[in-house]
Amino acid sequence: MSDVFKDYKKQKVRRNITIISLSLMFALSLNFFLFSSSVWQKIQTSVKNYGEQPKVVNKDIYIEAAGTGSDILDLKIWSDISKASELSASFLFDPESMKLVDLYSDNKEVEITKVTNVPGIYFVSFKYKTPTDLKSWTTIWKILVNKIKKDWKIVINMAQTHFTSDSKTYELTNASFEF
Repeated sequence: MSDVFKDYKKQKVRRNITIISLSLMFALSLNFFLFSSSVWQKIQTSVKNYGEQPKVVNKDIYIEAAGTGSDILDLKIWSDISKASELSASFLFDPESMKLVDLYSDNKEVEITKVTNVPGIYFVSFKYKTPTDLKSWTTIWKILVNKIKKDWKIVINMAQTHFTSDSKTYELTNASFEF
């Protein structure tokens, strides 16, 4: 009878040692996998580091206040565009807080097409009659808006911004604007 208890205790000790050693091996392999591979770097980059200042990335096309009041906005480009035959963008905003009254350009050699089927979403295309070189930091279009709710912060988002040059379409990075 005492033999059965001794065998049971030996098996229990062996099983505990096996569980502990397997747990230790698993922990070490997981540690190696996370800290000694590119997976750890991907995990690190996906977590926002609050100790660093955010980088300012300049966008190809952006909106800013015209300086004449809050009802006129300028759509500007950051980098040079050569031989642009068409420039288009989609504008998205809350239709309860503002109304997009008009888009126009100082360049008289441009044909403007505005499409809106849903309130708050505008697709605008500017087709130049002759290929035009656009210089950086210049105002391409002026946007006339009417604030419906004066005390609200209004955000205008841009999507699908691109230009056509020499029959090729190029995407433009863009930024939202809050005023």
